[in-house]
Amino acid sequence: MTKGALIVNADDLGVSKGATLGIVKAHREGIVTSASLTATTPFYQHALEVCVQACPELGIGLHFTLTAGRPASPPREVPLLIDDRGFFRWRFLPLFRAASLQKRADLLEQVEIELEAQLKKIVSDGVRPDHIDGERHIHLIPGIFERVAAAARRYGIPFLRLGRDIGPRHARLSHSTGFLLGGGILKYSLLSRLARRNRKLLKGGIASAEWFASYLYSGRLDLLWKSVLERPPATGVTEIMVHPGIPEESRDLALGNHELERYLALEDRRKELAACIEARGWLHGWRLSSFRQLAQDPAWAPS
Repeated sequence: MTKGALIVNADDLGVSKGATLGIVKAHREGIVTSASLTATTPFYQHALEVCVQACPELGIGLHFTLTAGRPASPPREVPLLIDDRGFFRWRFLPLFRAASLQKRADLLEQVEIELEAQLKKIVSDGVRPDHIDGERHIHLIPGIFERVAAAARRYGIPFLRLGRDIGPRHARLSHSTGFLLGGGILKYSLLSRLARRNRKLLKGGIASAEWFASYLYSGRLDLLWKSVLERPPATGVTEIMVHPGIPEESRDLALGNHELERYLALEDRRKELAACIEARGWLHGWRLSSFRQLAQDPAWAPS
């Protein structure tokens, strides 16, 4: 097993111009080694041109979404996934109830159609995805996860995001106000439980980073960058999820998801971008990698 490998993955590539430009800057000037590309949002083509094609060393995966933008499938094939304007209608908790608790076969069939369409889209545009994760972590939902894992096997994609969250060990009392107490603990608990459940189901040469930062600190990794990087685990692979961006380039979006539109325009995106660059000085004991590089490393094998 590779020791001390660090993958810094930026989510939301292609969701907005600001997200894409932030990822390019964080890769070229900072420590971002990997990014997750959304195929359903307005700036997908922009991301292909200014990031995927212009940054050949950056690993690229699919940021599978059912919560932002419009489907890659013909709308007539996925009517349960969209609203009357043609945007995705789902959010995490209603989707969790429908797919996992109610086990709606009709919905899951359309989820599978859309997953296949998103993968076909990026592959046909020259992307060789090395991982899959989910917008708002929808890939973790039971029923959806099994379909994502099966698609990864079909396409030869070696990694899914299922790591053990290391966020809690770096929590500080100063972080609690309005952040950890604002739903973060409940979200962390649910996502950690789902990730643990899904790790037990991995097979067929598909793997995950052992460690993950962080469901608990999603969107504010700048709060624990230094603490995480100064304490590398002795073995294994760590994935750090970041959301760098340039907020003024992410205004006036039409994603069909007001929460995400606000999120991309927050100054927090600039804070994470700055932290990705500053973190160059804190990498003692780590080996930067990407999922693509790791899968090609003869010293690495799925656990």
